[in-house]
Amino acid sequence: MYYEITLDKAVKIMHGGYKNNNNELIRGVNIDSRTIKPGELFFALKGENTDGHNYTKEALNKGAVGIVVQNRTGTSNEILVNDTLFALGELARYYRNNFNLPIIAITGTNGKTTVKNLIAGILSTRFKVLWTKKSYNSLIGLPLMLFEISGDEDYAVLEMGTSNSGEIKRLCEIAHPHIGIITNIGPGHLKGLGSIEGIRKEKLTLIESLPANGKGFIGPGVNEIKKNNVLQFSFDDIKELKITEYGSSFVYKNIEFSTSLLGLNNVYNCFIAIRVTEELGIDTENQRIAIKKIAPEKGRMEPIRIDNLLIINDTYNANPVSMKSAIDFIGHLKRKKILILGDMLELGDETEKYHNEIGIYAREQCDNLLTFGTQAKIYGGMHFDDKDELVGYLFKILKGDEVILVKASRAMKFEEIVKKILRRL
Repeated sequence: MYYEITLDKAVKIMHGGYKNNNNELIRGVNIDSRTIKPGELFFALKGENTDGHNYTKEALNKGAVGIVVQNRTGTSNEILVNDTLFALGELARYYRNNFNLPIIAITGTNGKTTVKNLIAGILSTRFKVLWTKKSYNSLIGLPLMLFEISGDEDYAVLEMGTSNSGEIKRLCEIAHPHIGIITNIGPGHLKGLGSIEGIRKEKLTLIESLPANGKGFIGPGVNEIKKNNVLQFSFDDIKELKITEYGSSFVYKNIEFSTSLLGLNNVYNCFIAIRVTEELGIDTENQRIAIKKIAPEKGRMEPIRIDNLLIINDTYNANPVSMKSAIDFIGHLKRKKILILGDMLELGDETEKYHNEIGIYAREQCDNLLTFGTQAKIYGGMHFDDKDELVGYLFKILKGDEVILVKASRAMKFEEIVKKILRRL
């Protein structure tokens, strides 16, 4: 932390209960007792599989300046709050408001991370930029990112994820973005958001939260917004599109751009980054150079080439839109096509419908469809209840010059299948 906050001040900001007076400076914020450093403030968060309240003594023994809890644990230096997650957000909000830093926030059903990487990469050609690490886009991750603001940055580019109604609104309350981007709206996290309309309403709170002098950018599925400060992307401006298994090229305003990112969706992601940074005054040459440098992230349409075999590792996550997009890319390649697909999770009441639709589409586009997972049976391919058996069958039909797409929702851990394949090659 670069802006100084004393423990007493933090207690007031969080409306916490604290018996002592302590003007010691907070050196940082941490939610993991394993990595906490002396002088950091420890937040005992409750998760699905763990509870930070079980590690308060360990955090204190390692030098935590204070322990933020919502249930007393008997540890000294405890600060009692109603909700540790909310308190983390409140402290982050206070910290962020001490910096006059333009924040660019990105949400959408697909492409958040890639668009974030592209915009940050382009802006970094001229400015000092802070951007989201890993998947720090939640009510936990985003506040932790804000504590990394040093005051030297010209921009911060942050992701905002959501799986339940109200989360984007809360993230905006904490971060106060000046520029908001919705990449697209599609069926994702339906279990928590209820419907496509529910997703649209949730994502739009980003645009609604922008200040009067802010700027919004919206992609497909958002519908028209009649505001002078909101620009809707028109992918019709993309000309001379060429998509190959090594990347894509396209022309915008008579300038050719090329990228090693795979598939049409990534062309759209590049275009979004170009339009946003164009509005921020970045010239075409810097855009071209930055886009060309940015490589696919691990697990996100990541190409792996072993001799003549091409494996597309897209195991980071899946929903109907990203699944269809990945299948489309494979479908255009002049190779024998093998799809290894798993469950798309968090689709709520629409689970069977979307798995059935993707199954029909996948079978039309590939030569072999291999599946694993409870819902993946609906795809109608050759189904396996064991990943080793699936990989074993794959090697019976493999010639060595095919393209293999491996894709499923994150919790399905399909990266294990990629590792099993690579170990046998």
